[in-house]
Amino acid sequence: MTERIADGWRDGYVPAELNGFIGRRELLSSAKARLADPDVRLLSLTGAGGTGKTRLAMRLASEARRAYPDGAWWVDLASHTDPTTVGRVILDALPIDDVSARETGEILTAALSRRAALLVLDNCEHLIRTLAPLVVRLLRDCPALRIIATSRVPLRCAGEHLIDVPPLSVPAVPDRAVATEYEAVRLFAARACAARADFALTPRNAADVARLVAMLDGIPLAIELAAPLVRVMSVAEIVSMLSDFRLRTLTADVNAPARHRTLWDSFEWSYQLCSPAERLLWPRLAVFAGGFTMDAAAAVAAGGELDAGQVPMLIGELAAKSIVVPDTDAIPTRYTMLATVREYGLARLGSRTGDPPKPKHRRPTPPPGEETAAYRRLSAYLLDRAEWCSRNWYGPDETRYLWEARQDLPNQRAVLERCATATTLEEAEVGARLASALTALRLWFFGGTLGEGMRTLLRAEKALADNSAAAPLRLTVLAQAGWIALCLGDEINAETLLRRCDALAPAVSGSGEAAFALAVHRFFIAATALFVHGDPEALARWAAVRDELAAMNDTRVLPMADMFHAIAAAFTAPARDAFAVTGRHLADARAHDATWAAAWAQWARAVAELRHGDPASAVAMFRAALRAQWDIGERWGSVWCVESLAWCAVARGHHEEAALLLGAARNMQRTLGVAIHRLRPWAQAHTACVEQARAALGEAYDMTESYGAQMQLDTAIDLALGQPSTPRADAPPRPRTANRLLTDKQHAVAELIAQGKTDKQIASLLFLSPRTVQSHVSAALRKLGFTSRAEIAAWVAEQQSGPAPRS
Repeated sequence: MTERIADGWRDGYVPAELNGFIGRRELLSSAKARLADPDVRLLSLTGAGGTGKTRLAMRLASEARRAYPDGAWWVDLASHTDPTTVGRVILDALPIDDVSARETGEILTAALSRRAALLVLDNCEHLIRTLAPLVVRLLRDCPALRIIATSRVPLRCAGEHLIDVPPLSVPAVPDRAVATEYEAVRLFAARACAARADFALTPRNAADVARLVAMLDGIPLAIELAAPLVRVMSVAEIVSMLSDFRLRTLTADVNAPARHRTLWDSFEWSYQLCSPAERLLWPRLAVFAGGFTMDAAAAVAAGGELDAGQVPMLIGELAAKSIVVPDTDAIPTRYTMLATVREYGLARLGSRTGDPPKPKHRRPTPPPGEETAAYRRLSAYLLDRAEWCSRNWYGPDETRYLWEARQDLPNQRAVLERCATATTLEEAEVGARLASALTALRLWFFGGTLGEGMRTLLRAEKALADNSAAAPLRLTVLAQAGWIALCLGDEINAETLLRRCDALAPAVSGSGEAAFALAVHRFFIAATALFVHGDPEALARWAAVRDELAAMNDTRVLPMADMFHAIAAAFTAPARDAFAVTGRHLADARAHDATWAAAWAQWARAVAELRHGDPASAVAMFRAALRAQWDIGERWGSVWCVESLAWCAVARGHHEEAALLLGAARNMQRTLGVAIHRLRPWAQAHTACVEQARAALGEAYDMTESYGAQMQLDTAIDLALGQPSTPRADAPPRPRTANRLLTDKQHAVAELIAQGKTDKQIASLLFLSPRTVQSHVSAALRKLGFTSRAEIAAWVAEQQSGPAPRS
């Protein structure tokens, strides 16, 4: 296949291997041959837990990725527990910017229908009921797509080809002479050497090693857990210790395969080798559905016999036992558990006797006190952090807060899911407050999940209603859901939610939470007046809401009210008032050093400048706002800027440019799943822009606008920013000047690449998401005409040393 560059797709993402890949040569060769067969589009690696399905898929995808022009993409489903939203998890792992409330299968098929990509779905067994139909739909509608799945059981869908991943080969008898011929022995020896530098497989211990791996049935995960024990005991002692523990099954099914029982026992004896404090910590950490920081671990795991001051050292011990996996590239370091390790911990948390977990039902029975306490601490930690960030986001750390919240999204989803089916008022209120705080923090905007945010708020409100919650919190959550509906351009749903809020508001009165709820309701009313009805009183409404929130000294919603007061003034106020209000808001946002807020303030100021001042000045302001939004991954706002620059182009008589930008904005709205052109002020400006451009271009308008709609995203952004587009392959090379070709953020990323930083490290240093960093890297490669990060590093060195750039 011929490689091509596509917005963020080409490089893909497959996790890097952290240690050597042992054995599996024949299995890997067979899997590669099956994957290369044009008739094999779904290849499922099946087997018991811990047999190495994930590791084999990782190596297979890494070696096969060059055959896929649109990359190989890894989707980890282990931490996702809600089958109804599995499509959302796949969307999050792909470079698809969509914030709509559309059905995720529709979004995925639209994005992948013309892609030649490899999709790896890891840990599928608990999601098969909803995942299998989605996989069939993707394969049917996306002819160039290939899928690798790892699962304990087959997906059982049409077109599936199976490869069983058995345990590693083990000696039938502990014969020291032939021990190294077996994969399990080689794996143990390699991991034991890593744990203790002077360990070696010798004639004295070879038989014990062979006996040990045979006891573990050759299950790689069990071997990985056993090998570090060589630091504190001999192999013979490890064998003796394991012999003293009688088997316990992983499931209640007595007919379960032996390797399933052995895997449970590998966790059992590893657990028994832990200190009493480690035995407390391991199950408590299992409530994290995703990664966690040291601070989060201390807040959630400490209690009773376990002091918070012990947690850092204990996590180090668990990491040494391979129970916790640290990600030191992240800043701060984040920790995770393998899915099966976490599953064992949850079983231990639910039953202190270590009995096997009971079969799962739609809604589990109320858990014992220990589990309830752990989940309460997790909920309290996430809620406290989200509320603190939502009150303090208006400032220089707003991007960092958003990135931290984004990393915690798996944990937040787990808590929100529990709370959405709450049977107590307390739990329902926690979920509603968490959803509300994340909305005030604008997580759904940055995470590209506006549709998910609206659904989360509505589910939280239903849980409140089901548990007879008081009206103020219900009103707050409903009004926030309606506000997101407006941002999606979903006027019908927004009007429905407004009527529900209006019906609930008379039951709300008083100060504190009640006053805040009424203010949020009025915020929603003002937004509807401006965006849906074009009400001339909208400016006065926004001023009243702003003053009310200021009097309450509220820092969660006040900055947003300021922003929309400025936007309303820019669109509806006479020149003097428009410049005064937008200028005051821009100065305040800059004084707070708030990147996101300042970009929107500059956008509002540019609208005022376009209507009452100099269109050329407005262009510079819109471009500055767009550059800031694009650099921090704010795709929703970027659509507004591209559309607005089309208005400027018409005002300056650049009608062809206007048509191109209108087409690009239309494509961006379709991709993201928003419809801002339906909002009244934008609709009026959009219609006027289209009419003027069409009048000037005549029949050429439709063709030009259609061409803009077919532009790749980076090309459209370059056009909007007035930057050079990608040259054709046969065009003469241009001088590679950083100031001409790269934005400031792209140049900063390039310099960090030259310093040898990984994408995760760059993301942490610049307070960006890894996906945004990947976007900047792709843009830099495209603009500079390079194909590797090494070329970027060499180019940065040339720029810094002074010689003329290469042609």
